Amino acid sequence: MANAVTLRKWIASHEKTCYFASADAPGKKIAFYFAVHQGGNFDIDYEVEGPNNRQLFKGEAERQGDFVFTATQVGEYAFCFKNGLASFADKLVEFDITVEDEARPEDVAKRAKRDEVASSVVTIASDLQQITKFMKYFRLRENRNFATVSSTESRIWWFSALDSLCVVLVAVIQVYAIQALFTAKRSRL
Repeated sequence: MANAVTLRKWIASHEKTCYFASADAPGKKIAFYFAVHQGGNFDIDYEVEGPNNRQLFKGEAERQGDFVFTATQVGEYAFCFKNGLASFADKLVEFDITVEDEARPEDVAKRAKRDEVASSVVTIASDLQQITKFMKYFRLRENRNFATVSSTESRIWWFSALDSLCVVLVAVIQVYAIQALFTAKRSRL
């Protein structure tokens, strides 16, 4: 059995926000995935702490992460995001936290007795989870690439406008310069 939640959260500049998952018994498998979808350089600082504020994972300026670990202690595990000091933009972070039972030796013996249909269902469910992860990754890449295209399009537009303005300005200066040459004062004849 697994408990999972997928969330999307805007994290303001210089904000730190934490989410918690509880392990009610040692040996629970905890999976943590995050990806920055929008904002700044698509990076964020993260920290995973176990019970007793013991740090398990920490990263700075990461675009995405995917971790699986076994809860060795009963208690709450904290998953924190911080929009770093150098950041000036709000960021949209999508993440999921999954807590599930790991296979125990007695469970493995029971699984061996399953019929083929049940094994197929478990295999299909596992494959669907993998496909879902790939889809999230490709959606993330699409968002990042779209942001790059939008930024490039904006830069091209402004550069073209500036270039056109320069061409018009040079044309006006040339007209006045040529006009000045032909209307020069004649001092003596």
